[in-house]
Amino acid sequence: MGNVKHSGRSRGGTQIIRFMTLQQWRRLLSAVDCYEHKLMLRLIYELGCRVSEFTNIQLGHVDFDQSTILFPAAHTKTGHERTSHVPRELMNDLREHLRREGRIGRRSGRVRNPTSCLFRSIDLRTPGMTPNRVRQIFRRYSLKAGLDRSYGQDSQGRSLHTLSVHSLRHSHIMHAIHEYKIPVPIVQRQVGHKTLDATMVYCRPTDEMVADQYEKARGQHEVMVDAKY
Repeated sequence: MGNVKHSGRSRGGTQIIRFMTLQQWRRLLSAVDCYEHKLMLRLIYELGCRVSEFTNIQLGHVDFDQSTILFPAAHTKTGHERTSHVPRELMNDLREHLRREGRIGRRSGRVRNPTSCLFRSIDLRTPGMTPNRVRQIFRRYSLKAGLDRSYGQDSQGRSLHTLSVHSLRHSHIMHAIHEYKIPVPIVQRQVGHKTLDATMVYCRPTDEMVADQYEKARGQHEVMVDAKY
């Protein structure tokens, strides 16, 4: 397994984007042994949202018919409201999970408590999952999958890790642009960047991407030459 990928350099203040390849993302998911945790991580990845935005999602923000989730302006970093798309299959899984919990009607589909948090906490002192709890969950499975690495320490002597739950947001954007070829303005709208330039940062290819594309191009050329002769 390769290392977690980096886009950009730290020299000159260039942003470093730590993200997973598609293979690494699938490896992380395969390590998750709790269905609810897997739903949570899949949603964060597919929405491309920040962890604080995720923990503020309420049942009333979910549109099951349109397969979207609303992020009110008060809950976003930019202060702008947005609506993000969720794959239909994942939305169906989420709906069934909530039905099993008795939070939406099995037949009517009616949401029982629209202002309740989408994912509840087992700690009765908090109404829903906290960002720190989500970070712990992510950390558990990234370690289990053998993906995480420590690359230093902060000023307080705490280990710094190549992966964090925010890497799901980075991975979503990198995959959307480089793997699925989704137009950058569409990605910007999905993840809630304030400017197009903020999303364009992710367009910079990594060394691995350059090598991969050249290998593919050369392989196709060689096949055409062989067929010709």
